[in-house]
Amino acid sequence: MYIFIIILLVFLVLFLWGNFGLPEKRLPMPKTPSPERLMPEAEPWRLEGDSETAFLICHGYRGSPFNVRPLGEFLHEKGHTAIGILLPGHGSTIHDMSRSRWYHWEEHLRKIYLEERSRYKNVFLIGFSMGGSLVMKLAADHAESLRPTGIITIAAPVFFNGFFNGKIILNYPSILLTGLFSKIINIIRLENRFYSVSSGINPWVGYSEFHSLAAFHSFKRALPKLRGILHKIHIPYCSITADNDRRVSKENQVYIFNHIKSREKRAYNFFLPPDFTTMHALLTHIHCRDRVFGYVKSFIDDILQTRSSSPRTSSTSTLDKKNRNISQNSPQKRSVWERLRKYLRIKNRRRVPEDMVYLTRKE
Repeated sequence: MYIFIIILLVFLVLFLWGNFGLPEKRLPMPKTPSPERLMPEAEPWRLEGDSETAFLICHGYRGSPFNVRPLGEFLHEKGHTAIGILLPGHGSTIHDMSRSRWYHWEEHLRKIYLEERSRYKNVFLIGFSMGGSLVMKLAADHAESLRPTGIITIAAPVFFNGFFNGKIILNYPSILLTGLFSKIINIIRLENRFYSVSSGINPWVGYSEFHSLAAFHSFKRALPKLRGILHKIHIPYCSITADNDRRVSKENQVYIFNHIKSREKRAYNFFLPPDFTTMHALLTHIHCRDRVFGYVKSFIDDILQTRSSSPRTSSTSTLDKKNRNISQNSPQKRSVWERLRKYLRIKNRRRVPEDMVYLTRKE
């Protein structure tokens, strides 16, 4: 009996260590790589427009500005300024990546945002994948001052595994012990047998062959803190996700939508026909990027029109009326099960139908 308890305690300690890791000394900011050390087409970019609106677009984990440039070019064609950010440790070598952490990426994004915020009347933050997590963190930190005009996230995670939306989610069981394995072996080699096939459908520039466990662990450990501050976000918000994304569970979109407090928020969800890609990098996928661009344009046009016009009256468009969430202030009879779910603090498992827009706006 005692041996069983000891073995159980050992496994518990290893699991806690593997999942949470040990405190790490803060690392210095990685140096900006010279142009010669960058991957082809991985450099940051800036497309200057004529309008008073700018978009800061942040790529995802292991990626590069190449992966979000099609959206930047689309917005630039509309007359706006688009800025593609290169996060520290990305776009050069995996060894640079292994020395970068979440706080480096967060600090770099904040620095660029503060530099650009005073130059334009409207500044939107757009983030793909981990870039979406970063822009939500930035928006929450600047909820009281220097607020962005709006934020758009595309396939952004706030969790990978755990109990969310009333059910257990194990999207990546293999990352449960990154805190332990990152101390044993930091850089691992990946195998992507379908990369040559998928690159024609879904081009991508980044670390496709290697992976830094230490960098990813810092990303994973930052997500609980991000979930804790989502309620601070009150600016217009738009979320876009493929229903069958193989990297980030669609449950992330539902969780974010339910927890941010934006007066106006939209969630676009669509089914992407299965192929050899991860169905995650939506901005370069030839079968869905135009659809994503259309969602972005619709959201931006509505926000800019609202800001440029007088305060809204009680009249709203047919689309608004169709997709308006029921006001929390309206009296409703709750069933016993609904009251029990509220008592247990279990969120409704609200599923976003294909091409459905959830829009809330307080007049």
